[in-house]
Amino acid sequence: MKILHIISSLEIGGAQKLLTDILPLINTIQNNVELLVIENRENAFSSILKTNKIQIHSLNLKYNNPLSIIKIRSFLKHYDIIHVHLFPTLYFVAIASIGLKSNLIYTEHSTYNRRRYKKWLRNIEKFIYSKYKKIISISPTTQENLLLWLQENHNPKFIVINNGIDLEKFLPKNNFERKNTIIMVSRFSMQKDQDTVIKAMQYVNDDATLVFVGDGERVDICKLLVNKLNLQNRISFLGSRNDIPELLTKSYIGIQSSHWEGFGLTAVEIMASGIPIVASDVDGLRQVVEGAGVLFKNGDEKDLAKKINNLLSDKDYYDTIADKCLKRSKIYDIHHMANQYTKIYKEILSK
Repeated sequence: MKILHIISSLEIGGAQKLLTDILPLINTIQNNVELLVIENRENAFSSILKTNKIQIHSLNLKYNNPLSIIKIRSFLKHYDIIHVHLFPTLYFVAIASIGLKSNLIYTEHSTYNRRRYKKWLRNIEKFIYSKYKKIISISPTTQENLLLWLQENHNPKFIVINNGIDLEKFLPKNNFERKNTIIMVSRFSMQKDQDTVIKAMQYVNDDATLVFVGDGERVDICKLLVNKLNLQNRISFLGSRNDIPELLTKSYIGIQSSHWEGFGLTAVEIMASGIPIVASDVDGLRQVVEGAGVLFKNGDEKDLAKKINNLLSDKDYYDTIADKCLKRSKIYDIHHMANQYTKIYKEILSK
């Protein structure tokens, strides 16, 4: 069985991180997994995949270049399973497959996208999704929102396989050497909400510090906000890093502040590191965090600060939440996810 995963690029993001973790696992099961990217971006993700002997093909085009369709079509003929991730790859592969007998699978990674505000796109998207034999959503809420948009009911081609992480990479350690260090690991994009976290630091205990890990188009805007609020001595920006597990286990509290999420992979990584997670009360994150970590009102910096201060000031409460988070993380094992993906591949080929 030859399997090809296709994604727009390996820029730092949740879907890209998932592929970096899961492709080597699938490869140990099937021993024939490759990756195609439209835009070539060399970074920690590509290095990890190459180290794990995952062959990476690149079209060397901009991720949104429609000429990708022609080049993608030549790849489709040589693989038994084509597993696609993210827009616009979703469209490009569907169009490239017209007239071919390709076994296409798509993973829906988010509960929201701006296309769903344009009702005239619905019929186009119905056609695009119809080209895929299986649509895998990374959470129940992600599937519910997709089915609502496509006006689908009880279609067996739509299934849910929860995201997972490599739990062994995030084993808890003594995190009291850097007590009161708060960390957020996310891209600086419109989806994420670092602004609320920055504003919250005005009301968080003075001995607490905040570190941001990640890069993106909004990082300079966030740095300007830090300067405007005179928080330069309490907030630092580490940029993109490849030592996330170590950074998490040396932190005291993890934050995941987002306007929307499909799942919240970083939230699970935080919980698996043995520290409490404080997350926005939005779809995707709520389902992962509720009942274990702490949720705050989306965009409410004072509520976020209150939740952080409760953890900083009450050790018993902190330990209770940390323990619940660690237990919750155990259900999101990426090995289980890899086995489910492989099972789907075999089912499609058997038909």
